[in-house]
Amino acid sequence: MKLFLTTLLLTLMSTSQIFSQNSLQGIWEGGITVPGGELKIIFKIDKSAAGYSGTLDIPQQGAKGLNLDPISQTGDSISLTFSVGQITGLFTGNFNSETEISGNYSQGGPTTPFSVERTSLTTAQPKPENETDLIISNGEILIGGTLTLPTGDVKAPLLIMSSGSGVQNRDSEVFGFKIFSDMAQRLAEEGIPSFRYDDRGVGESTGNFGETTLQDLASDVETIMSYFQNDAINKFQDFALLGHSQGGVVAGKVAAENAAVDQLILMGSTAPSLSEILRYQVEFAYAASPVEKSLVEKEINAREELMKAIAFNNDIDAAKVGYNQAYSELLNALPETQKNSIPDISAMVNNQTQQLAQIYSSPQVKSLLFYVPTDDLEKITVPTLVLFGGKDTQVTITQNQARMRKALEISGTEFEIKIFDDANHLFQKANTGLASEYPQLDKKFVDGFLEHIIKWITAN
Repeated sequence: MKLFLTTLLLTLMSTSQIFSQNSLQGIWEGGITVPGGELKIIFKIDKSAAGYSGTLDIPQQGAKGLNLDPISQTGDSISLTFSVGQITGLFTGNFNSETEISGNYSQGGPTTPFSVERTSLTTAQPKPENETDLIISNGEILIGGTLTLPTGDVKAPLLIMSSGSGVQNRDSEVFGFKIFSDMAQRLAEEGIPSFRYDDRGVGESTGNFGETTLQDLASDVETIMSYFQNDAINKFQDFALLGHSQGGVVAGKVAAENAAVDQLILMGSTAPSLSEILRYQVEFAYAASPVEKSLVEKEINAREELMKAIAFNNDIDAAKVGYNQAYSELLNALPETQKNSIPDISAMVNNQTQQLAQIYSSPQVKSLLFYVPTDDLEKITVPTLVLFGGKDTQVTITQNQARMRKALEISGTEFEIKIFDDANHLFQKANTGLASEYPQLDKKFVDGFLEHIIKWITAN
């Protein structure tokens, strides 16, 4: 009897410890300490019989729904990991109380403190009745997305939305502006069904976005189309594709190759190759540089030689040496006051060379560097709508409109180019159009934007 009571007591104590363990379930908000302030972070964590699963948001960087995997907890010690391309971040910490966690964040180097507080016990959000979440398999990759249906008659093809560069969730949410979610509901009111999906490695989609090539991205869209062509419940045979920014490159590629596409909408999409876009951006960044133009041009040309060497796997080491020399010459030509502010020019040059090489070696970047989107547009045979923001500083009218027009004229298809004068790259009403003002702008489209898309879809 004594042995039984002792065993029972130990069992009760063990059970009590298990049930009293703090839970990671819920929404946690806080920040990472960075030079000059704090970087806000939001964990959204669910618990099931299989364990914890969750996502990370970094609003100031426009990151939304980054997968946390693995998530582990031993007593009051926790560990959360996320990966974006070739970057892996690790949060390790401890519960200070049931609602507070603090610890350190690392990214393969020095650590920095972080702390979060639980703001909700549940991550569940109310869902509109006309929306259905789906998981679609593309081989070993799972694509998580949302089908939004009209409450009345369907009056148009199924519109599949592809987001821009960088990892984004199905809503294409940028600083709280849910671009695709807002668009889907408004389109549904006018009888237009749509499907939007998480990028690989975000939300309910598996895989690694940084390791995903252009061909992989196009394959995801075609897999989604095939799914709906064969689904017993929600069957569609006709499709419209909408691509925002880099998503337009994907949409254009699929539209040029797949006969099931009936309409194409390019929303702030690019005409030149990524290498040419990068040249434009670097030239813009160097515009106010006090260094003579010949050295700036030499540095930019050396960048492009490094891109080519990596893209075509041709004498990469020599290209690194060439860039190292060009960038070193540029920094050493800076005015003395600027040059003296750099602790170690040689170290800075070596670091920049390695960083650029790493970026250009990313499978996705590598697949886009010398891919020319207008080559696909010349083959388009379906009605096409091209949308530009007059204040877009990321995909400018100057660099893109004329080339797109020429490509579509060559194709012989019907097309329209529409410019919204006051719109930025997200098609919000903007002041300067710079990305730095995105967080301060109203979370809605510029007047007339959605109405124009609806009118065009229903008329074509």
